[in-house]
Amino acid sequence: MSRRFIITIITVLVIGVSAGVAIFFAKGYTFSPQEKKILGTGIINISSEPDAASVFIDGHLTTATNATISSLKPKNYTVRVVKEGFIPWEKTVTVKVGLVTALKVTLFPSIPTIYPLTFSGVQNPTLSPDGSKLAYIVPVKTSGGEVNKKSGVWVWTLIRNQPIAFARSAEPHQISSSQFIDFTSATLRFSPNSKQVLATVAAQNWLLNADNFNADPRDITAILEPTLSSWAEDEENKEAARIATIKNESFRKIASDSATLSWAPDETKFMVKSENVKVYDLEENTEYQIPAAKLHLWLPDSRHIIMVEEDSISVLDFDGTNKAVIFAGTFLDNFVFPWPDSSRLVIISTLPTPTAQEPNLYGINLR
Repeated sequence: MSRRFIITIITVLVIGVSAGVAIFFAKGYTFSPQEKKILGTGIINISSEPDAASVFIDGHLTTATNATISSLKPKNYTVRVVKEGFIPWEKTVTVKVGLVTALKVTLFPSIPTIYPLTFSGVQNPTLSPDGSKLAYIVPVKTSGGEVNKKSGVWVWTLIRNQPIAFARSAEPHQISSSQFIDFTSATLRFSPNSKQVLATVAAQNWLLNADNFNADPRDITAILEPTLSSWAEDEENKEAARIATIKNESFRKIASDSATLSWAPDETKFMVKSENVKVYDLEENTEYQIPAAKLHLWLPDSRHIIMVEEDSISVLDFDGTNKAVIFAGTFLDNFVFPWPDSSRLVIISTLPTPTAQEPNLYGINLR
């Protein structure tokens, strides 16, 4: 056997062993001098919105987001994320051998900005099924008895990532005027495809196009029952298709039997309210109990839940942790809904001043 061949064999073996060791350590294993043996470790990858927040592991300042924390012994850790001007986030995290635990943290402002979105008065706001439109009524008269020239039914198309200086196409637009019909006491309902609005005034029912002004509203009172039956059928078929995709048989039965099923926008989770409020994570096959409240809604990011209590609105992680009080004060009819990009909440409220006594829509920034 030649010397050159032996050297080649040794070189290949050294490279192979080195690669194996590198892969071994890359998977989270490390040598402990104290215990004089190789131990399995895990990794935490943590990101936050906004970023550059301080990360404390078991009370020790460790790094700043966004970062990867490696060589962690497998056990439970208390992870706390802190940034000035934002509500702290904290959770117990289980680190396992050879696995990366990914944490996506959203920090909410400790003092959110509140600002008006409408100025002419708002009644009976109704959100479309897909969350892309808001219909509401501007009353014929103000609380002071003055005639409101903008009275009628209005629709606001909600655009993702739209700045506060809304583009003209995103501004609320009137779809019917009270010059034709007094809509002040009307109830509103969207069609399943969010393209039409049903305005019910006493015993009359008017079907309105949600995208254009309806100069000649269509009275569908005579065909109301078949119209609503068709809508209900569309909704039932859509719901049945969603439920059929659930692989976990137990979760599928819970969803099928529930009359209060609420899907996360990305359809990876659903929420059910019976004696308790529970969230079912379809990706992890895990269920979580959520604190009781008057109302629970999904934030469009599918990772948070809006919780409405008496005179307060909070946002919490979908597993029920990290409750952050966003608003504490009076708002009307427990009405709240999120902007499609999760950047703000919208409520109806009034201000105790002579010029701001009408109920109007107000935005609450979450970023």
